[in-house]
Amino acid sequence: MMKKIPGYIGVCLLLLAILAGCSETQPSEQPIVKETETANTITVAVDGSTFLPDATKSIKRDFSEGLTLKKALLNSGLVDFTADGKRIQSVGEVSLDSSLSWAVKLNGKDIEQEDWDMELHAKDEVIIYVKAADSGGDGVAYQTTLLKVSGGNIMPTLNRQYAGVYVQECTVRDVLKSSGIVRMSENNKFVVSVENVTPRMNERWVIMVNDKELMENGLDMKLNPRDAVKLELTNAS
Repeated sequence: MMKKIPGYIGVCLLLLAILAGCSETQPSEQPIVKETETANTITVAVDGSTFLPDATKSIKRDFSEGLTLKKALLNSGLVDFTADGKRIQSVGEVSLDSSLSWAVKLNGKDIEQEDWDMELHAKDEVIIYVKAADSGGDGVAYQTTLLKVSGGNIMPTLNRQYAGVYVQECTVRDVLKSSGIVRMSENNKFVVSVENVTPRMNERWVIMVNDKELMENGLDMKLNPRDAVKLELTNAS
């Protein structure tokens, strides 16, 4: 019986050696992750600057051969052109009155309207910005007033903004009348229609400044730079 013990011990030692070999930590095979190349993209950015700081944004779009500047602007989902296709009508939900205009830079250089069909290259940067219509030079600081139009729950698809250069001592009435989208009553005391939308019998256009509803005589309120006048279609109380 005692002579069998060494053999039994040998078998145990062999099993321990096998188990130890199996339990050795093996180097894990980590997948090699390559960084995604961004060479085949272009950047389209909106620079609101001091005019429309809330409008500032930047997006990237895939580049393809033959892509023109105009096509890139349309593909961005931000830009709408005028019916003749020569000028930018609006960016996002923002349109400009006659005191301001949309302009475009490509890689830091101003682009003329006749250059909309120029072809782009990978990594190009297109910047849309606002400038004063009567400004020939850079570095001129302008401030704006903003007119917002909302259809509310009645017309949820109606959401527009109109920006213009701030005029000192201007009133809410001045902004409404100069917008070109608001029709006032003959005595200029009431809003008759906005964007050709006339309220029904149980509806009305509510006027607000910086999200606060105006009282009946509020049209004579003088505005400050960057004040936002809002017209919202609501049910009459």
